[in-house]
Amino acid sequence: MIRIKLRQLLWDRDVTATAVHKATGISQSILSDIVRGKRTNVGLDIINKLCIYLECDINELLEFIPE
Repeated sequence: MIRIKLRQLLWDRDVTATAVHKATGISQSILSDIVRGKRTNVGLDIINKLCIYLECDINELLEFIPE
């Protein structure tokens, strides 16, 4: 399973989902779903925007958890 660690990154960087939305154009509902763990199927375009905005590597955003 792959887990998106957006909640932790936002917390660590003291950034709100609203700020991410305004800067990237990613909808607030998608960001909210990702943060709450309700959305796990995210396109590479969203991953790319998040990595650019948060200035992080993909391994900081995504975590592989063997099942």
